[in-house]
Order: sequence, then structure tokens, then C-alpha cells
Amino acid sequence: MVIATKQSEKSRQTDLKVAHSAASAVRTVGVDQMALTRVAADAGFSSGAIYARCDDRSELVVMAWEKSFWPMLSEIITMLADAVISKDNSSMSRIAELFIRSTDPGIVPDLGSAMEVIIASRRDETIGEVVQRDINGLLDDRGVGPATDGALRQSVVSAISTLFGASLLNSAYVDNRHNMIDPTALIEVFTRSVQSPIKPARSAGVLRNSAPYQFPTTYDDVRDALISASEYVISRTGVHRATVSRIARRAGVSVGAIYGLYENKDALVADCLEVLFPPQSRRDVDEWSRVFTSNDQRAVVTDILANYMSPSFAQWRTFRLESIVAARHSPDIAAQLATYTFAARRSLMAAATKAPPGATISPDTGLSARASVLGLSILEVVDPTICQLDWRWIPFGS
Repeated sequence: MVIATKQSEKSRQTDLKVAHSAASAVRTVGVDQMALTRVAADAGFSSGAIYARCDDRSELVVMAWEKSFWPMLSEIITMLADAVISKDNSSMSRIAELFIRSTDPGIVPDLGSAMEVIIASRRDETIGEVVQRDINGLLDDRGVGPATDGALRQSVVSAISTLFGASLLNSAYVDNRHNMIDPTALIEVFTRSVQSPIKPARSAGVLRNSAPYQFPTTYDDVRDALISASEYVISRTGVHRATVSRIARRAGVSVGAIYGLYENKDALVADCLEVLFPPQSRRDVDEWSRVFTSNDQRAVVTDILANYMSPSFAQWRTFRLESIVAARHSPDIAAQLATYTFAARRSLMAAATKAPPGATISPDTGLSARASVLGLSILEVVDPTICQLDWRWIPFGS
């Protein structure tokens, strides 16, 4: 019996070491490029230690999630949800401390990598069934899970989305630490937002500023076809798994036609980002600039959220997520997206200075509010019902 106990403990420690090594690999090379043998070697074991536990990469990611990412993430989500539900912000200092620690460049596991696993779960059923079970189960246990609505649900979803969006963006632009987003000020707003929840009087209906997603043409039919096909494929497979042959097939051209325009896949991806991201960044700036100066911030944010989470933007949402995930592992993509991101942030912060005194969305909370929209699309991966939420419940303002 003593020997069996020691073996069990040894096996448990091996599991933890393998899971930690896998979590580290998600941070350095990403889910799609993780090599099982390398994970084993980094953990100090032979590949047999991996294959005795996991059949493939998906199972290894699940192991990393269950033994490394989820314990870290669930602690923060639990504190966030409980703070909102109990209307008690006394734990905010602890939440801020955990956020800072879990986004440190050298920490494993980290929040940014946890976001990557959640996003990867969208296109991997093995990962998805575990990630969805854990996150939705935690929210269900608190009465704010899928299929619920109202001020409490909105506040919890908003707080978690703010955390998710800031975590992913900070991890993608880790070389720009002075531009990091601190979500705690906005999260604290959500812990106070249901003290007196009153549903807005304005009835649901056609959005005042609704505009469907529009593909930005380059006025070159072949180039437009390739960029459109790239957006489609990347939104479904991620940048790493997107192949030139699949993009060519989707565009209805030969592989040779792609190499006639682009040196390689990286050049095609760079052109795709150059065409698709700037127009949406400008749109973001225009929309959020209106928020800062509006006398009814909730109404404007309601329109932004409902429009962004509409079916028209579904492909853009997933393409944007996959592009930011790719930036975590590609200095070239990170530098390109950072150019658009930080230009937009400068414009937004200039607009934020015009916010009236006492406004909820202000210079202290503006970037977090914008990040929360990205976070919603991450949470959507595990809970698609948030697209049907009544955004008039957005928990701030009047």
C-alpha cells in the first residue's frame, strides 16, 4: 500500500510537470505548433511519458487546461463573478493582483495562453468539450450561465469579457508593456452596477447606428478574391493551419496565381491584415469616440455591442481573434497589428479627454471597455447564447 501511494504521488507530479511544460509551449509556440516530444523533453521525460497520458496534441492541451490553465483562470473568474453577484468590490485588490501576476511575461500558466486555448477550442472538439464544460459550469452554478439574461447576467458577462479581452491583447503586444490595458477600473464598475438594476425604457428595435460588415475592396478582382478567401479560411483554421492550397481553392484560382502575386503565405497574410484591419480600426475609433461624449453612454455602447455581435460580423470576429493569437507567436504579425492598435488607442485617448465629469467610460476605463468587446467574442466561443442577450441591460449609465 505504501508503494502504491508513492507511485500515485509520483504519477501526479509527472502529470503536473507535463501539464506545466505544455502550458509553457502554448505560450512560446502556440497550440497549433506544439510538439509532444518537445513538451516531454522540456518536462524532463521521454516521449513515452506523454503518450502514456495523451493520444495526441488535443489531449495534451486538455491536460494542460485541466491541471494548469483552469485552476489559475477559475480562481479569477470565481472571484469576479462572486464580486458582481454579491455587490461587493472588496476583493478587487486581490483580483488586480492576480491579473498582474498572471499576465507577467515570464509566468506559466498565463492568462493570454488560457485565452488562446479557449479560442482553439472553437475548432477542436476534444478541447472544446472540456473548456465549455468548465466555464459554462462555473457560470451555471452561480445562476448566470447560458440562456439567462438580465442585469446580473450582463454584469458578470461584462466583467469576464473585460478580463478576457485585456488578457489576450496584453499577451499579443508584450513588447509594449507601457501600453498594457489595466481592466480593474472597469471591472469594479460592474461590481457596483447591479445595486439598483433598472431596465432601460427604450424598447428593443432597429439599432440607431447599425451597419453590416463591409469587405474593403482593393479594386483588384484577384487580390480581393484572395484576401476574402484568406479571411474565410483563417477564421476557421487559424493562421498557422491556413494553407495556400485551401485559400486558392476558396478563391477559385490556382496556387500559382497566389505565388504570382505573393512571395509566400506570410506575404499574403500580411496583405490580408493590411486590407482588413485598418478600416475596422477606424470604425472602432469613430464609434467609441461617440461613447466618450455621449449623454447616454449606455445607449451608444448598446448599439456597438449589438452590432458587433450580430451575424454580419461573425466571420470578422473569429478572423480578428485568430490574427491576434497569431501575433502572440509571430513578431512580424505582432508589429503589424500593433501599428493599427496603438494608432487607434492614441485617437481614442484623445477623444476620452472630452468625456464629461463622472462618466463611466472615461480615460481610466475607455481602453478596457473597447477590450471587453473583443472579450465577448472570446466568451462567445464557449457560450454562443451571448449573441442573443438584450444589450440594453449593459450595466452602467442611465
